[in-house]
Amino acid sequence: MKPFTSATYRSSLLAALVLGPQLCTATPRPIYSSDPDTIESCIDWWNNADDSRSCEYVRNLFGITPEEFSAWNPSVSVDCEPWLFPLSYCVSTSDRVPPPGATTTTPASPTTTTTTSSHAPSPTSWRARGCYTDNDPEYPVLEHLVTEEGGDASLDIAGCEDMCWEASVNGTVLFVGVKEGNQCWCSSFIGGESANDQTLCDIPCSGNEEEICGGEEQINVFEPVTTFRSSSTTTTRTSSSAITTQTDSGAMRLLAFL
Repeated sequence: MKPFTSATYRSSLLAALVLGPQLCTATPRPIYSSDPDTIESCIDWWNNADDSRSCEYVRNLFGITPEEFSAWNPSVSVDCEPWLFPLSYCVSTSDRVPPPGATTTTPASPTTTTTTSSHAPSPTSWRARGCYTDNDPEYPVLEHLVTEEGGDASLDIAGCEDMCWEASVNGTVLFVGVKEGNQCWCSSFIGGESANDQTLCDIPCSGNEEEICGGEEQINVFEPVTTFRSSSTTTTRTSSSAITTQTDSGAMRLLAFL
C-alpha cells in the first residue's frame, strides 16, 4: 500500500472531518485509500474516518467473523491489527448469501422482470474541486495517468471525465483531473492539498482553449455528482400480499454517496 504522506493525510483528514457523519456506514465504493490486496468480490466498504469505531465493533455490526474480515482485508490480522484511519475496509462480498442487512421479498404470485443497466451509476454532472499542486512524481495527487506519454492533443475536460468513468470498475473512479493542458488523470482519492493560489491552473486544454486544464505542476480536479441511471422494462403480476424477511444484522448500506 502507498505510504501516507503528510499531504495525503491532511487531505483525507479534512474529508473525514467534513464527511464523517455520512461515512459511518457502508458504501458501495471506498471513499479513502484501501488495501490493494482487498478481495476482488467486495461490494460494501466501511470508510474508517477516525478512531471512534473499533475493528471489533465493525465486524460485529456486519456479522463478520475474524477470519472472514482478515481474508477480505489482508492487511488486518484476526486480532484486528493494525486498525488504521482514514482508510476503507471491505465489509461484504458478492458471494455472501444473503449479505448482512439484505431484505428479500417473496411475491404471492409470479413476477417477470427484464432489466438492462448501464456500465455503472453515471454522473449527470461533475463538480470542480479546484486547482491542486502536483509536483511530486513519486506521489501524484491522483493515482493513474490515462493519456499517453506526451499528452492528448485533443483533450478537454468532458473527454477526460468520460474516459475515467468508462475505465472504472463499478464506478470506483471518484476523482478526475486535467494537468498541463493535455494530461488526464483518474483516482479513487485525492493525495494532496488545494493550491494556495488557484490562478496557477492557467493552461488551456489542448482540445478546447476556452477551458483550463491545469497548469505547470498543477492539476484541476473534478468529482462526479452521481445519479443512478439505468434503463429497465418490468412486467409484474402479483397479488396484494407479499412475504418480507430481513437478516439479523442491522447494518444499512449508503446506496448513493457517489
